[in-house]
Amino acid sequence: MIVRSIDLGYGNVKFCSAGNTDGVVSYGFFPSVAKLHTGIDRGAGVMSSRDLVTVEADGSIFMVGRDAEYTLSARDDRRSHLSANFVDTPQYLALFRGALAYLGDDEIDLMVAGLPVDHFARDKDRLKARLVGTHRFPGRSAVSVKDAWIIPQPAGGFIKYFMEQNDVSDIDGLTSLTIDVGYYTLDWLVCRGLQMQDARCGSTPGGMSLVLERLAELISNDRGVAFENLGMVDEGIRKGFATRIQGKHYDFSHLVPKMEAHIVTAIQSVVRSVGSLNDIDVIVLVGGGAACYRKKIESLLGREVVVPGNSIFSNVQGFFIAGNQRVNGKGA
Repeated sequence: MIVRSIDLGYGNVKFCSAGNTDGVVSYGFFPSVAKLHTGIDRGAGVMSSRDLVTVEADGSIFMVGRDAEYTLSARDDRRSHLSANFVDTPQYLALFRGALAYLGDDEIDLMVAGLPVDHFARDKDRLKARLVGTHRFPGRSAVSVKDAWIIPQPAGGFIKYFMEQNDVSDIDGLTSLTIDVGYYTLDWLVCRGLQMQDARCGSTPGGMSLVLERLAELISNDRGVAFENLGMVDEGIRKGFATRIQGKHYDFSHLVPKMEAHIVTAIQSVVRSVGSLNDIDVIVLVGGGAACYRKKIESLLGREVVVPGNSIFSNVQGFFIAGNQRVNGKGA
C-alpha cells in the first residue's frame, strides 16, 4: 500500500513519502504560489532553469514549485488566494498536483491531507472528492489517487509528537493541547488520549500572514523605505530573523516584540475556547510560525510549550504516520 501525505496550507505546501527502497521517510515543501502560465521563456535558454512544474487545473495552466516565488510580481501578490473557500479554487488543485509531481508516484493508495479545524466538518467530504481520481499533467503521465483521508490539521502535529517522541502506552490518560500556527489560521486541538474534545477545538484568522504583514510594515518604518516582500520576511524568520535587503545583511529580531499584539489577540481566542488549562498535561506548538509564537504563548499561558524539531513539517509527518497506521489496521 502506497501512502503519501500532503499539508496544503495558505503559505506552503508540505509533502511526505517513504523511500522506495530503504523506507526512510522523506519530506519537502514549496510555497503556496500558483501563477497562470504565460508560455513565455524569458530566459531564452541562457538563464538556469527554475524548479517549477507546469500543471493543469480547472481548464487553466499554472506554474507551481520550489521557485514559484520568482513568478510573483514586485508587489508580492501571494495573498490573493487567502479565502475561506480555498479548497474549491483552481489554485488549490494546481498546488496539490504540483505536490504529486514532486512525490513522483504513478499510483497512490491513500493520500492523507488536512483542513483547518473550523473548516473540517464543512469541507472534508468535498475535499476528498477533489483529491481522489486521476490527475493528468500536460505532456506527461497521470497520477491516480485511489483514496483520500482528510483529518484536522493540528491532529498531524499531535500524532507526530506523541507517536515518535513519547511512550504511547500512557497516552490514554493524557490531556493535550496542540496549537498549529499556519499561514492564514491559528488552529488548536484538545485531546484526551486520542479522542478530540470538540468543544475545546477551533481556529481563527491569526496565523503567520498577519505577522508577516506587520513585520513588513515595521521593517519599512525602521529603514525609512517602503518594503513589501513577505517572502523575504518569511525566509528571514526561518534563518533567525535576518535577511538581505539591497545586498546588505539586515537583522530584524529587534522588531519582533513590536508585532506581538497580533499574537496576543490570536492566543486570546485559544484561551476562550480551551478554558482552564488545569487539566492540560502538555502543550505542543507546531507549524511554520512556531518560533514567532512560542515565547508569547508561554508568557500568556504561564506554561512550558513543547516545539518539535522541524515543526513546519509536524503536521504532514503526522498525517503520514496516521495513514500508514490506518492501512496496517492500527488506526481508525
